[in-house]
Amino acid sequence: MNDEDEFAPTKMVIMCNHEDADSVMAALVMGAAAAATGEEVLMFFQPGGARALVKGELEKFQGIQGLPDPISLYDSIQVLDGRFILCELGLPNKGIERESLRDGVEVMMASSFLLDSEDARAVYCY
Repeated sequence: MNDEDEFAPTKMVIMCNHEDADSVMAALVMGAAAAATGEEVLMFFQPGGARALVKGELEKFQGIQGLPDPISLYDSIQVLDGRFILCELGLPNKGIERESLRDGVEVMMASSFLLDSEDARAVYCY
């Protein structure tokens, strides 16, 4: 490892396969924390969590006692160059149209995501 590698960001994958508040909020909190520490964050939502990336869905989790605002977490991750990626199977599986997704959501095949994430140092699943 050279001196430049020591300060290079490392990659972290956070996967969400459930659309309940506990799973989505845990994924967002971990993603925001990782992004704030300089990690390159890949937020991958599998079909089970796909609906959380539809406009208006994160708003349903606002005001949960003791938890931060989900919209602020989402925005923070994006501002810090984190990526929100939806498995393309989530669209037909959940009847979601691309146009209904939140700003900044990428749609990607699982195989492409695996290639993008192959050098991740950690993976967290919710």
